[in-house]
Amino acid sequence: MAKEDQQNAVSLKLPTFWTSQPSVWFELAEAQFHIRQITADTTKYYYVVSSLDQETAGHIIDFLQHPPTDDKYEGIQRLLTGTFGLSRRARAARLLHMDGLGDRKPSMLMNEMLALMDGHAPCLLFEQLFLEQLPDDIHLILADETFTDPRQLAARADVLWYSKQQETSINITTDREQNYETNQRSYR
Repeated sequence: MAKEDQQNAVSLKLPTFWTSQPSVWFELAEAQFHIRQITADTTKYYYVVSSLDQETAGHIIDFLQHPPTDDKYEGIQRLLTGTFGLSRRARAARLLHMDGLGDRKPSMLMNEMLALMDGHAPCLLFEQLFLEQLPDDIHLILADETFTDPRQLAARADVLWYSKQQETSINITTDREQNYETNQRSYR
């Protein structure tokens, strides 16, 4: 192991591997390796191995007992993302069967949808899938607009969503005030 890797080895502790989001976990691990200038394949491999919990390690014990002689890190990365990550078809199914906006901002939904794209370029169909998750009034306003960047679309949807939330809040407050005044009059 290089002297620099030995010095940096003491200062890095990766979080426990995330079986629910292996690609995200590897992005964070790569950032840590970059910050600490860790480039050696074997060093990166053992950091990943040390971050596995008992159950995850048990799923890949054969690989751990017999790792390849070269490209250990890439091998374990492929194995873990292949084992625990969503397949291409599963990502497509999630995009097609989204549960709607819920209580999150449109930009949060867009982030989730873009993550499911896994690097593929969004298209007209993707934009339509996003719009269909929005409340009807926001969907109708955005339906005829053209956006070259999906994040711009989400930002515009956020503005409309926020305005709608403010309007709803004002209406609820006004209704409460009117009910309070009505109740006060009835007690007089």
